[in-house]
Amino acid sequence: MGKLNMTRRSFIKTAVVSASAAALVGAGTSTVALADDDKAAASGGEIKKIRSCCRGCGKVECGVWVYVQDGKVIRTEGDDDCYLTMGNHCSKGQASIQAAYHPDRIKYPMKRTNPKGDDDPGWTRISWEEAYQTIADNILEITEKYGNESTFTWCGTGRQWCMQSDAGMALLLFGSPNIVAAYQVCKGPRHFASRIDNVQAWSWSEVINHSTKFVQWATEQSQSNYDDAARTVVDVARCADAFISVDPRLTNLGRTAKYWLPIRPGTDSALALGWCHLILKNDLCDLQFLKRWSNSPFIVVPDMEPTGYMEAVQNGGYPYQYQTRLLTEADIDPKMVDWEIEGEGDPQRYLVYDQLNERWTYWQAHPEVGGAHWEGEEWKKSTSYFDQDLSRLRDDESKKPGKVYDLSEFDPLIDPALYGEFDVTLKDGSTHKGRPVFDIWAEYLEQFTPEVVSKITTVDAKLIEDSCLEWATRDDPRIPNGGINYGLAIEHHGNSTQNCRAIMACCAMVGAIDTPGGQRGATNGWTTQSGPTSMYPGADGGSNPDAFVRAPFFGLYNRIAGYEKFPMLYWYAVWADCNSVMEYAHRDENAPYKIHGGMIGSGDHMNMANASYNWEALLMQDFMFEANLWHSPTSGAVDILLPVCHWTEMNAQRIAQGSGGSFSLCVRAVDPPGECKSDPLYFLELAPYFQVPCSTDPEDPYWEKAMKETGKPIDILALEYECLDAEHGGGCAPYDSWEEFAAAYQDHGTWNMKEVFPDDWGSYRRYEIGQAYRKAPHQQVVKLDINIPGFPTPTMKHELWATSIESHFPNGSDGPEVTPGFRTEALPYYVEGIHSPVRDPQLYEEYPISCITGRRIPVYFHSEHRQLPWCRELWPVPRMEINPETAAELGIEQGDWCWIESPWGKVRQTADLFYGIRPGMINAEHQWWYPELAQADKGFELSCINCIVDRTAQDKYNGSSNVRGYPVKVYKATEENSPNGNPIPCGNDGTQIICEASDPRLKLWTIGGEGVCPDNFGD
Repeated sequence: MGKLNMTRRSFIKTAVVSASAAALVGAGTSTVALADDDKAAASGGEIKKIRSCCRGCGKVECGVWVYVQDGKVIRTEGDDDCYLTMGNHCSKGQASIQAAYHPDRIKYPMKRTNPKGDDDPGWTRISWEEAYQTIADNILEITEKYGNESTFTWCGTGRQWCMQSDAGMALLLFGSPNIVAAYQVCKGPRHFASRIDNVQAWSWSEVINHSTKFVQWATEQSQSNYDDAARTVVDVARCADAFISVDPRLTNLGRTAKYWLPIRPGTDSALALGWCHLILKNDLCDLQFLKRWSNSPFIVVPDMEPTGYMEAVQNGGYPYQYQTRLLTEADIDPKMVDWEIEGEGDPQRYLVYDQLNERWTYWQAHPEVGGAHWEGEEWKKSTSYFDQDLSRLRDDESKKPGKVYDLSEFDPLIDPALYGEFDVTLKDGSTHKGRPVFDIWAEYLEQFTPEVVSKITTVDAKLIEDSCLEWATRDDPRIPNGGINYGLAIEHHGNSTQNCRAIMACCAMVGAIDTPGGQRGATNGWTTQSGPTSMYPGADGGSNPDAFVRAPFFGLYNRIAGYEKFPMLYWYAVWADCNSVMEYAHRDENAPYKIHGGMIGSGDHMNMANASYNWEALLMQDFMFEANLWHSPTSGAVDILLPVCHWTEMNAQRIAQGSGGSFSLCVRAVDPPGECKSDPLYFLELAPYFQVPCSTDPEDPYWEKAMKETGKPIDILALEYECLDAEHGGGCAPYDSWEEFAAAYQDHGTWNMKEVFPDDWGSYRRYEIGQAYRKAPHQQVVKLDINIPGFPTPTMKHELWATSIESHFPNGSDGPEVTPGFRTEALPYYVEGIHSPVRDPQLYEEYPISCITGRRIPVYFHSEHRQLPWCRELWPVPRMEINPETAAELGIEQGDWCWIESPWGKVRQTADLFYGIRPGMINAEHQWWYPELAQADKGFELSCINCIVDRTAQDKYNGSSNVRGYPVKVYKATEENSPNGNPIPCGNDGTQIICEASDPRLKLWTIGGEGVCPDNFGD
């Protein structure tokens, strides 16, 4: 590596801190980023200090101060009063000042004048009006010719609002169900699975509780603010009595763990089932939770044909045929029970056997106030609770008391059987045997002994047992020790749904569902996180028919791309399958229809499925446009480019996406350069060009009237609706205007929703008090009068037996045989990964190395920051971690450029010898591209690891891509086997990429520099 030559001072220190968990723990004061030319700043005018939230990574939850002088940001520093981050301001956040003033930044709308894919696009500056009109004319022409579903949007991890704006664009403006979102491979599978089991996004655990036992599974948050702030996670891991890390590689934070379980990639569900086995064997189950609040005691009749009704509980509210083998009143001979059955019986009365009174009884799952109850019970909101133990929390805003509600007793007293076999007589007089769900589950778990699981996962059997018992054995008999902080790596093995469900089953068995430190879900508070159509008054997170101006509401999602392969996409109603959209865009002959155009905003084609295949599809579109700060790889395939705002240039609310409980604001500090606009602003301004009114009720022109009365721009009005306008269905923050709200934030800083809403977010076991019955979206404005017990599942219980999966896959053909002749996918089950060495051994003969990807990098966030000089000089090239033993066998040395080849493609990355990864495995970096290359694709195919994945390897339920744990071969790049005779990747014109810190092109990217690929339209 060449000599470092940028002026950074504290940036270098912070980058080192970000790369070292130990150093991060020790950070005691706020960290600061300075503009390059701080001498000039020192001689300028008055300096203003603005409290805001950083978006150096995708989460926008780290509190910061932004210093402004003469209309320019001169430095940023961590906010010591933000209880999530405690003044920490990582390298990505500090470098983002270089993004705001980058010479290659897009500042004006542009249109292409040369063909797509041409290395010289011939960009011409145009007005916003021309851009809007061109977009509307082309998209409307496509939809009129081919149908609304012939368009799509693709959104990434966010510039605050852009994910919601892009999704809203598909639904409201294009009238298309085809929303491609990074969500499908990032958090989405966890939310999808938790929506099946209990509540959407209750996959998130309350890390900030500082539980005595901390389990970090398939994630590494010390490198990036992911679900919880990096600083919070590091502190929690350090302070826990036992820290357990489950990861194939030794992570930065995992070095400090008491237990490291180096699992074979893709075997997570086997390990989780092994933990379930140990929980059961050692009598560590929370029987009261399982009997009262899960469907564990419900009776399965394996040889009964599934029965049910038309159900519409799920996300979109679209009806589907609910069918289950769980025994209900509607199935049985009335003589079987001692109560009078009305009519044909109630299909929502689920039978259980009361072993205390030796009779059948039932749970009635009627999801309306007063409708859900056990036989003879009248549900009442619990009033019995104890105060959360705060002794382990810091003395700051996080130390707010919570009410932990006691598990209620049955009244009248019953004891639902979890084991046994019972005679069942159906309406037709036939007799059958029925067993409780838990009995079948327990029998299935018998095989997952520590020894068997050890053979599957390659983790030592005693380590499996010791770590599980340490976590599952309660310190406080009233509550579990905490939940499991499981991350996105388990979503990437082609069996993501059952991976997630198996881990959730561990938590349910010990009762860690909405308990302190348990699976708590997304923070609820004053606002949503911005629903896709909620910028329109009256919309309810995208579920209000009136908001769908161009698209008919019912019937929309049965045209979603991928529905024919993944029928539960209709049930979930959140994303279209990315790979299917790309197949339709390729005009595949087997596609149900063809896709001809769309847009991309803050997303990119490199984040899932096969990036090369995706790129080909984008080039085939009749019309595409993109909203971005940069000429990204996708810009080479679009017709119109729109310039959007940096986080220092826009306003937005931010409620914590995980269980941190925080509420913050991103406050506009400076004006955007050129003609940049925020994502919601351009979206709202674009709507009239699609003949979509700004109000859903023509008799009440809400926006038009508000703009005239207040003189405020529509994006501020939209924010005020989102945050403050409960009267029209918006947020409920107690302020009268955005200006007042932002001023309050300057004084108060980050709010804790536990304190603001003690009877909702400040309460635990909310299923006891009727506050857990929330349909999607997962973050909603708090409602204090839900008054429906249990969970928003068809059975209104935590579903160990997943009736939603059973309804769509009643034959259970891919699941285990849990009783003779009966297979099911309703229980969490283990199956080898799609391309595991066990399942596909022949492929590993030619491609003997297992490839995992996606680890977090201290200076990058997914595909971002490759053109920021502070970041790029510290990490100039992609690094492939490889065990020194494996490297020696292959003749590879530290720093060598290497080919990584699979049956589906090959790319180059450099070797990083690392003993923390096992022999026979590599860990490659994801989403690399080279902004310094003046070509259409920006060189993504040179190093982007997703160019070599099997795009058809997907989860059968949600379609998520298999982007980890697949076979490759690795060999040294040489002059003989490399294009241009150069092992270092080069562009189409032979230009070598930036590969060392001394490259002079880095200087061109500094603030005030000439740029490497500037537009030169003038300011």
